[in-house]
Amino acid sequence: MSKLYSIPKNKSEVSILDAGAGSGILSCALLERLERMASVQTIELTCYENDDNILGLLRENLHTYQANSKKDIQINIITDNYITSQYLDFNHMLGGNPEPKKYDFVIGNPPYMKIPKDAPEATAMPEVCYGAPNLYFFFAAMGLFNLDTDGEMVYIIPRSWTSGAYFKRFRQYLLTEGKLEHIHLFVSRNKVFDKEDVLQETIIIKVKKTNQIPEKVIITSSQSSSDFDNLTSLTVPYSLVVSGDDYYVYLVTDEEEVSVLERLHRFDKTLPDIGLKMKTGLTVDFRNREILRDDAEEGAIPLFYSQHIKQGEVQFPI
Repeated sequence: MSKLYSIPKNKSEVSILDAGAGSGILSCALLERLERMASVQTIELTCYENDDNILGLLRENLHTYQANSKKDIQINIITDNYITSQYLDFNHMLGGNPEPKKYDFVIGNPPYMKIPKDAPEATAMPEVCYGAPNLYFFFAAMGLFNLDTDGEMVYIIPRSWTSGAYFKRFRQYLLTEGKLEHIHLFVSRNKVFDKEDVLQETIIIKVKKTNQIPEKVIITSSQSSSDFDNLTSLTVPYSLVVSGDDYYVYLVTDEEEVSVLERLHRFDKTLPDIGLKMKTGLTVDFRNREILRDDAEEGAIPLFYSQHIKQGEVQFPI
């Protein structure tokens, strides 16, 4: 994750935000990279963490790094709730800071947790909240808010936000205020956090805070978190990856999938546009034998299987 940042070679001062810092492993990885850059002299690191069980370890790790670094490192650990402590700023409300602190780089592994619609974090960010909210996308949205113009954010988060109605507002915010530059996919869903009970399909995303739409997105993939030396890489047009008014994100992994997506994007109408009302998943044949018919009759509706669609045409009945 720390390697994904584009850090100017002449940059002397760097500000970093790590929200939900945990033990500080992501911060230390980024500090380690900056340590090797001769131009960087001053580093300001802000970490949010309010779990008493790990705060002691976080402080110890960061202060140990600080003591052994050749750079001037300033460390600020904030124990407030990352989301609710900034809601006045985020919503531009009375009492908020009209010029809140902004950072060059944001890095994070936020908590993955469904929360109620009336949870404090959900009510604090109504602009991105819809349906069944999850803490991770509030963290990602707030991280983008905390970025300076042209700053970069790298997060490891579940891939569920890339489609679906519940995440529509979040996608609109993320991909309007920022632009995807790099996506990393893991083929194995249970080997990323191999010592934890995490079965979410996670991805790493790099987002730049800019209004300028890039021409391409880099999509890399690895089997797990232990074989980054053996990556596959694909460069894909941005308009293929981020598509439509709903800002769906298509996670293509090879040239064949790119070709399929290009063909699909040539269609300018949906099925309802051409008078076809379709339903999926409501009828399971073996559970609804009493309503099935062998022959067409008045009011009956065709039940298609995949074998009814051949060479781009519906062949029914067969």
